[in-house]
Amino acid sequence: MPFEERKQEPLLEGILGQARVTILGTHGLRLSGLNSFHLDEGPDFAWLNIYRVLADCKQLDILRERIPSSISIEEGDVVVRWDCSPAIKAEITARYHLIEADMSVDVTFEVCPKTDYSNFELFIANYFTPYYTPRYAVSDNRAHPEGVFWYEKKWFDEDENDAWPRDAEARKIFHDGRWLTGYSLNWRLGPDYALPLMTQEHKYAHAIILMAQPEDCIGISGFNSYHNSQYFHLFGRNVKAEQSLATTVRMVLLTEWDNLNEQAVIQYEKWRKK
Repeated sequence: MPFEERKQEPLLEGILGQARVTILGTHGLRLSGLNSFHLDEGPDFAWLNIYRVLADCKQLDILRERIPSSISIEEGDVVVRWDCSPAIKAEITARYHLIEADMSVDVTFEVCPKTDYSNFELFIANYFTPYYTPRYAVSDNRAHPEGVFWYEKKWFDEDENDAWPRDAEARKIFHDGRWLTGYSLNWRLGPDYALPLMTQEHKYAHAIILMAQPEDCIGISGFNSYHNSQYFHLFGRNVKAEQSLATTVRMVLLTEWDNLNEQAVIQYEKWRKK
């Protein structure tokens, strides 16, 4: 096959401290420029994208594989929009907002359905390299009665498809059959999460904190059999036609810290008070 010219999406970039934030359209965002050795900042490692859309006990679509209707800059934010489709009868928006004073990116996901859905869910994906160590804020009152236990996952371990629901009602949604459709995943459910809070600590000089609103997050999860991923399970609510859903998640970049677990909780509580 000869070389041919391919149309490129516009380059949408911002600055967060020493990092460059690039919005990849349907594939979320990438941070680069943090290390002197850049091979672990490749194109397949992207964060905060809408992977799957699920409702009515099934997967509706893999949204990031569908070309959005538009990508634009509005008031300094990057806005990615998807129109209704035969698979998803809803308009969906992801708005990326830089807050350099907080070293953070806030992403607001909004859904405007045109039909009724049962337990509508956005599955938000983040992919990190083996240079990062993933941890999750889990509740385990028996073995760790202090409240928050930070569960650490290993790269390329066995049976690493772990999920931590918010509560008993959220567990029912995980088990309603939706994860048996599309690319099936048999989530291994642990205890409830303590906070919808996850971290990734890089081997060299930075860390990422990911957080969501508990009222809008029915679970957090990670899959490490062959890649280092962390996910938010958003909404999980019944929704009527023309009744919109919206929530914001935050990614914080740290370049200095004493205790990452403590710093993550501090960052989360600071965000929740705003």
